[in-house]
Amino acid sequence: MSRNINISSPPAPLLEERGEAAANKVKGEGYRVHDRYWQPYTVYLLPFTLYLLLFCSCENRELSADDPCGDAVAVEVVIHWDGIDPADKPQQGMSVHLFAASSRQYKRANLPVDGGRMDIPGNIPYIPLCYDYYGNEYIHFRDENDLDLFEAYSAPATGLYNSYGPNSAMNRAATGEAEENTVTEPYPYNFFVTRNDSLFTVRPVPGQTQYLHFYPQNVLREFTFLIRDVEGVENISSASGAISGMSAAYRMGDGVKGVEPSTVLFGNRQGRISWAGDSITGAFCTFGPADIEHFRNRLTVGVVSVRHGYYYGTWEDTVREQIAGALGENGTLEEQAAWRLSNSGYDIVLQNEGRLVIPDEPGDGTFIIDVGDYDNVIVPLSVR
Repeated sequence: MSRNINISSPPAPLLEERGEAAANKVKGEGYRVHDRYWQPYTVYLLPFTLYLLLFCSCENRELSADDPCGDAVAVEVVIHWDGIDPADKPQQGMSVHLFAASSRQYKRANLPVDGGRMDIPGNIPYIPLCYDYYGNEYIHFRDENDLDLFEAYSAPATGLYNSYGPNSAMNRAATGEAEENTVTEPYPYNFFVTRNDSLFTVRPVPGQTQYLHFYPQNVLREFTFLIRDVEGVENISSASGAISGMSAAYRMGDGVKGVEPSTVLFGNRQGRISWAGDSITGAFCTFGPADIEHFRNRLTVGVVSVRHGYYYGTWEDTVREQIAGALGENGTLEEQAAWRLSNSGYDIVLQNEGRLVIPDEPGDGTFIIDVGDYDNVIVPLSVR
């Protein structure tokens, strides 16, 4: 006896039973089909079609958060913040990136700042990486699907400094030096990254929870400076600055800084540069020097006078040596603290020696270091 079945609009009991059947299949209890609703050929055709689709999907697409492939296992990711001020923890959470060691496949998830659960295909060795993807306003990313090429980099900047500053093409042409790219100072002044030295392989063991631990550290370095004996400090209304010879990129896979020198603009945010008495103090944050042995580190401070003039001073002698001292032999925070203690509380201490003078009367100022409008390039990272 034949029966007519409206596949496009099945009765309510059929929908319920199909849902139950699908749930049972996921649980591994088999795919039950109720004979009173399905003709015999459908029993074999539907499972085979689903199997074929899943097989093709697993073989030809990258692993992602929604993959049904590879017998995914729930793993608890734990992100430890030992020694990190709770106020510095990224409010937007952390991204976990697992790169398959033997292929270009990867698994990525955005998790709360202290971790969370990831469903990870089992029996695949991964290289684990955890980083602050959304927390820093002026750090962008490129080649995020290839661990060897994956980089974080500082956003480019434009402003008067590009045209008239000491590192501009106009001024460097006389010395034969190459023009440096100009980038923005990262904000906020933390960028947390952690990598695991050993491979991580999910082992699906019934009844046991597997944990993946990360210990993020801030890979940015902040340097403080003091300039003494500045004339006319009381006439300053605002100030900004630039530091040359800095790295503008960080390779995520091995933590190596980019070797191309860049000029970092800083001071556009309130409180980064201060002045009082006859001194100017400030701070700038970067990935660190591009090459402390071969590139010049030149500090420039420009000010706006209450008399509507623009003035700047440039320092190079001892700047590179003091930056190297502040970095320390091993780059630890303890070494940085010890250097500051022995260097009047700053990383860089300089004498003005007439480089920067802000007169009482209106005069012919030179230029102001200005970040202008940021040329932000947003590189979206799709989450599948």
